[in-house]
Amino acid sequence: MSNILEVKKLTKKYKDGDIEVTALDNVSFSLPEGFDLAILGPSGSGKTTLLQLAGGLDTMTSGDVIISGQSIKNMSDSDISDFRNQTMGFIFQMINLHDFFTAKENVMLPMLVAGVDRAEAEEKALKLLEKVGLSPRANHLPKQLSGGEQQRVAVARALANDPKIIFADEPTGKLDKANSKLVIDILENLSHENGMSVVMITHDENIAKRFSRVIKLENGSVKK
Repeated sequence: MSNILEVKKLTKKYKDGDIEVTALDNVSFSLPEGFDLAILGPSGSGKTTLLQLAGGLDTMTSGDVIISGQSIKNMSDSDISDFRNQTMGFIFQMINLHDFFTAKENVMLPMLVAGVDRAEAEEKALKLLEKVGLSPRANHLPKQLSGGEQQRVAVARALANDPKIIFADEPTGKLDKANSKLVIDILENLSHENGMSVVMITHDENIAKRFSRVIKLENGSVKK
């Protein structure tokens, strides 16, 4: 079984005035294709830093990240942007939908960026919104949707280009219990039914228990 994600001795340091801060310290792990993973830890443990580095959203100080057999360490900004669009999907606590686009248009956007024909993108966006239970809300703007509905639109958007791996950073952090369960159910089904790999950042042990693998972070290091 091949790995979708390999994190090798990943380290991130930055300067805070004259002080060097180590946000992530020599973290290593791998995730086989089709499996899900929860990265669990309190605020300040390095969870979000790890996700940003693994997804190519920030530059590492040392180490390497290999996704689908390709190292992202030395990719140019343009190359990593294209690679993300083709290979990864992202879901954030701050949902980041475009305010003046409908739910359908928000889901279409990654496909249009990738050069997909508009009619094809629209058809697929509607199917994805159906998958997350939002077909009747396809033509609504974000402000016309509840927080839980907005996050489900974000899940559909993350699936737009058939990514091999989904990175989710506390996607239920601002949702009530019912909507949190809906979102986690959808993410869980992606790996169990569709063979898609999911990496979830969370501070909630009850959410982490639903994932097949769990890594605990503490002070930027994997807790043994």
